[in-house]
Amino acid sequence: MTQFDGPDPQSTLRKVLVVDDEDTVRTALQASIETFDGFEVYTAEDGEQGLEMVARDRYDIMLVDLMMPVIDGFEVLRQIREMDDDVRPERVILVSGMTDPTLQGNVRALGGDGILSKPFRLDDLRRLLVDELDPL
Repeated sequence: MTQFDGPDPQSTLRKVLVVDDEDTVRTALQASIETFDGFEVYTAEDGEQGLEMVARDRYDIMLVDLMMPVIDGFEVLRQIREMDDDVRPERVILVSGMTDPTLQGNVRALGGDGILSKPFRLDDLRRLLVDELDPL
């Protein structure tokens, strides 16, 4: 998928938007998610582009890097949660290399649905996207 392609409204696949300023992380997340059945992956290079894409198209799940220039993951999460229900993604998961034990609580307090730690393991990603989430 290219960065600016929006999801096909006729598709039954879960649409995942990966937002990360690091190309290697974006590529790794996209490649990993594409190994799971039932997902279609789109990418954005930063929080601003991610918010623009969400405003144009509906995504089921967002994976958002916490530490990005201009608009960080917390601000993306705040803005997403202010959107109308019919526009905003069902799930927003922050991605972080930080190991602060209060981070999970901060993410939940802002309405986030979880944290994926970097470097991530494929099993952790699968658990967040496939095993632990209720069907959308």
